[in-house]
Amino acid sequence: MSEERRVLMSLRDVEVKFNVRGRVLTAIRRVSLDIYEHESLAIVGESGSGKSVLTKTFAGMLDSNGFISNGTIIFSDDDISKTDVKLTPENRKLLEEMFAMVNRHSRLERGAAKYNEYLARKEEITRAQTLSLDEEAAYSAELKRISDRIVDLNNYTQTLDRKNAEDQAELAKVNEKIAALSSEKDSVSAEMESVRKQREESYRADSERASRDQAELASMLAESERLVSVPDSEANPEGLSDETIARNDIIAKEIVLSIGRYSDREKKKFVKALDKAFEAACRTGLDLNDPAVRNRIFDAATFRVEYRSYDEETETLHGYAIVDCAKIKRAEDWMLIRGRRIATVFQDPMTSLNPVITIGKQIMTVILKHQKVSQEEAKARTLDIMAKVGIPEPEKRFDDYPFQYSGGMRQRIVIAIALSCQPKILICDEPTTALDVTIQAQILQLIKDLQRDLGFTVVYITHDLGVVANVAERVAVLYAGQIVEIGTVEEIFYEPRHPYTWALLSSLPQLSEKGTDLFSIPGTPPSLYNKITGDAFAPRNSYAMAIDLREEPPMFKLSETHYAKTWLCDPRAPKVEAPKNIQGLHEKMMKAHQQIE
Repeated sequence: MSEERRVLMSLRDVEVKFNVRGRVLTAIRRVSLDIYEHESLAIVGESGSGKSVLTKTFAGMLDSNGFISNGTIIFSDDDISKTDVKLTPENRKLLEEMFAMVNRHSRLERGAAKYNEYLARKEEITRAQTLSLDEEAAYSAELKRISDRIVDLNNYTQTLDRKNAEDQAELAKVNEKIAALSSEKDSVSAEMESVRKQREESYRADSERASRDQAELASMLAESERLVSVPDSEANPEGLSDETIARNDIIAKEIVLSIGRYSDREKKKFVKALDKAFEAACRTGLDLNDPAVRNRIFDAATFRVEYRSYDEETETLHGYAIVDCAKIKRAEDWMLIRGRRIATVFQDPMTSLNPVITIGKQIMTVILKHQKVSQEEAKARTLDIMAKVGIPEPEKRFDDYPFQYSGGMRQRIVIAIALSCQPKILICDEPTTALDVTIQAQILQLIKDLQRDLGFTVVYITHDLGVVANVAERVAVLYAGQIVEIGTVEEIFYEPRHPYTWALLSSLPQLSEKGTDLFSIPGTPPSLYNKITGDAFAPRNSYAMAIDLREEPPMFKLSETHYAKTWLCDPRAPKVEAPKNIQGLHEKMMKAHQQIE
């Protein structure tokens, strides 16, 4: 990967879950990935590995029952990150109110040390009346172990055939185990509550100790309040230092930059949330000079816009936002990114186009929605992008309907729609699956040519490694919602290290020899409803070691660009070579290519 390329999007420890019929499915598990400007990245894996879910996550297209439960997705793009807010009378009033609010809460910082002592002592007294932290953790771990086992057994019952006598007998045995585990869980819960009750009754029985503790807490809280109190001054009613006042002025401007684009109703809601968040932060003495702390406080409402400058001539505040897509809550905010900065080409063009609206109007609608242009300018841009994707005589085809186009031509229109707003990232989700082989090559070449001319990043989602070899610079191999190997296309094809990557490469039809069976990966992927212990691929891996069934492997660094998540990369592991059928893969693929020619 060229050192000159900057990171356009950075995912860190991203976890995505879905609520499915009362159960939780973990589709993406702690994925970390950098996507670079102008690169071609392929995400590969079997169906159900999480490829589409991963890209839908950073494009804001998760289904309504899906949610990001952990991690950050930082999109670094000047077009959406630069924020300007003109200080209209309404915004100037908001700025004054926010400055007063932060100043008022800043008084609490003086008593924060004593208040934290009060909280620590209060927690200590509370713990004397209940379980210790170690006891709480031990009981919680035991309850979780039992619950996980019950979930596993319930999932197992779903695989049994109710019409089969043997499976019926097995079902009865499993249901007995579930009942026994449920009883054990109730027993552990009852024991935990019994210990809590005994500790609480014992503490209350010692009335002298309880009174002394409460008096101590009251004294500590009063001292904290005394430190906060200061004589009122008309010039500086809060008694703050010049440094604190200067800091609070910047924070107030960041609040206006962050919520200034919202409606009055939303502003009131966000101000209320920020009021509580800043009060809690100041009371506990969090460092408001720390950008990370400020980011967390703003998370109570929306993402923080960092204040950069003020233009006196135009009376405009200028800011810059580091947008974490994992924390975007409003559909209006996603509209700044989805379609405009991140666009998607789906595999079936007919389902992506409206059959009763003309081709030209469908492209124009997207341009008008995301860009401030006139009807005439939108039409000119539509004709230009139609020409770029290879539609002959676009003026004559502008009023055509989708049914008048072949599959390949429809896919060109879908690409035109995706590129109409000049996105930074183009996601191609199996863009050639519904097309015949000759048209596939044309579409892939079109995407490569457009990327060269327009300079966007392409993220391919595919299970076809033949496509990957032709279009990608880097490859991320996904299995059971995790990246198990990532590297340049040369490293993945010619120096693969993960057994799953070996299996995918072994499945390439062009590697099969006459008279031999085509390789298929044994077994099935794990259920993502269950907690996965160890290496998720271990049950299907003929190279698996004992540790693979017990402990999840870390991501081993093999080079500056190549990483693999397998214990086989551990220096202590036995040396295992890749299967013979993928050794010398470059020569084999070249030979197959020559035969085709």
